[in-house]
Amino acid sequence: MMYEPPAVEPWRLPKDERIRLLEAKVAFLLDEVSGLRSLVRHLSADKLSELPMIQQTRDSFDYQWRSLPEGHAMLSNPEWKARAADEIAQFTALPREWFRDKRILDAGCGQGRWTYGFGTLEVGRCVSIDISAAALERTLQVAREFDGRIEVHRKNLLQDLELPADFDLVWCFGVLHHTGDTYRGFEHVSKCVKPGGYLFLMIYAEPLPNTTDSYEYYHEIFDMRCRLRNLTFDEKVARVEKKWGRTQLHGYFDAISPEINDLYRWDELVSWLLAAGFEDVTRTLDAPNHYLVARRKT
Repeated sequence: MMYEPPAVEPWRLPKDERIRLLEAKVAFLLDEVSGLRSLVRHLSADKLSELPMIQQTRDSFDYQWRSLPEGHAMLSNPEWKARAADEIAQFTALPREWFRDKRILDAGCGQGRWTYGFGTLEVGRCVSIDISAAALERTLQVAREFDGRIEVHRKNLLQDLELPADFDLVWCFGVLHHTGDTYRGFEHVSKCVKPGGYLFLMIYAEPLPNTTDSYEYYHEIFDMRCRLRNLTFDEKVARVEKKWGRTQLHGYFDAISPEINDLYRWDELVSWLLAAGFEDVTRTLDAPNHYLVARRKT
């Protein structure tokens, strides 16, 4: 006799049970979407390089570094500039004295705000790389302050970086999730860490479970991104500034303007690190996004 599943008539359930059932279904669907999204990103990475969204994202950051150099957590803010080195130490869970004479790779340096922090930490050498010409122009200005200890090069994180695996620390803050192939970028930057060295990553996270604010925030960002998608960068700036103000303009433009803004689970990133030969994976900041440091096995 053929099996027939029981009839499902949720409307007959008491209200509390219906709500519980709905919540369980939503949680299940979110889990399924998260798992499938991870797989689809790997399968579609090569195809994405042919789509306009890749060039749009690069153009957006080039515009951002050229036209929006000011912001709360930027070198234009004297208070933030004075504590840049302390934030690097906090995010990596390494004491300030550790950095002296070390060799650092700032992978995706933007306009050089973290490069400046490494300079003030008296590192021996900081190699700062980015794909944006506008970003590198600003980073070169930063480099002039530090007596030749900073090198600036134009490189694409999705291509072989052609750098030796001799860096004491590879720093990659808020970059990989904008590339369209986060895993490939991770492979390239992680290979530059020497045995016993450290890799620091800041990567956008999926909304935290059971936190309404996280889901509302990402919905607001996605909705705004869709509304502004076909505007010029100047028009986007005007709309973002009107909604969030000048001091928050840089950060919200970063979140809204680029078409590629991928989100990741913690367990997913840890699996990459373990497979790449890292250990002691540590979350260094209690924040919605992932701030993590890991040590390459010796």
